[in-house]
Amino acid sequence: MKSKISIFLLLTLTIASGQNLFPILGGQRVGTSVFTFLKIGVSARAAGMSEAVVALNQDAASIYYNPGSVAQFSGTEISASRIQWPADINYDFISFTHHLFQRHYIGLSAGILHMEPMPETTVYMPHGTGNYFIFQNRFVGLTYGARMTDRFSFGVTFKHVQENLAGSKMNGMLIDMGTFYWTGFRTLRFSAALSNFGSQARPDGYFSKQYIDHSSGEEAINDSASFTQFSPPTVFRVGSAMNIIDNEFQVMTVALQLNHPVDNSESIVLGTEYILLKTLSLRAGYKFNRVEEDFSLGAGLYIPLGGLKLRVDYAYTNFTYLTDPSRLTIGLSF
Repeated sequence: MKSKISIFLLLTLTIASGQNLFPILGGQRVGTSVFTFLKIGVSARAAGMSEAVVALNQDAASIYYNPGSVAQFSGTEISASRIQWPADINYDFISFTHHLFQRHYIGLSAGILHMEPMPETTVYMPHGTGNYFIFQNRFVGLTYGARMTDRFSFGVTFKHVQENLAGSKMNGMLIDMGTFYWTGFRTLRFSAALSNFGSQARPDGYFSKQYIDHSSGEEAINDSASFTQFSPPTVFRVGSAMNIIDNEFQVMTVALQLNHPVDNSESIVLGTEYILLKTLSLRAGYKFNRVEEDFSLGAGLYIPLGGLKLRVDYAYTNFTYLTDPSRLTIGLSF
């Protein structure tokens, strides 16, 4: 009997090694969304776990991944991050959460992706025309959440998003929705969130287009046309998390998450966080079915300051083809 089981497992592994267990369903949709900077992880603590945090209430930045987590904080949380993205691009993010009264909670968040002014070049002036242009993306969000019971909470975020490329601007209003549920089995929690949901958007104004009119003897005609509309990078996340070790000396959390974006294939994310003596934190994560961004590592330090609690987190994310980005987050709890 044991030999049959061994043969079956060997055949299964052989077949699995020759098959793609996570087929690229939806991979053909890559590059078909706008406001793609919203897909960048904004928290070093979350990025250290490969962003498998939809079912975690880590800090104020958690509302970026799941607005339902805003009602899981008892006091006030502030989180600020600086992300060094490839090609000398920086992303600054800040968020704030506060318990209003009874079961009502509120949060604010904002982010800006920016770079130094870039010189304008043309075919005939490849070294620059003397003019410069800017590229800048930003958003501002307002979050409301409510804790309906001691186990269940929900939240919603309304955010305004703007993209500015060389003076050509694109604006949109998007909504995030999320739930947070404690199952009652030890520390197991289950959450689901829908982020960046909204209507299609396109840049303001028009652009010049030239075409040949064959009916009038191949005459070149200049015309103006509006830009094409595209959908925002909506993503549905569902996941669970549990503390597999939880005592006064150490806590170890494991999280599993499924991501379903509209502009890419599905992915499964696994993350873990280990906290020693409520002071030092080590994190690791892996994204399955992702070529460019797969594993990540992170660390954090918690420092009590009287009635305040200071957090400093750092995360490293591995990129296959681009420069590896780094994230630094500073947070306060009080």
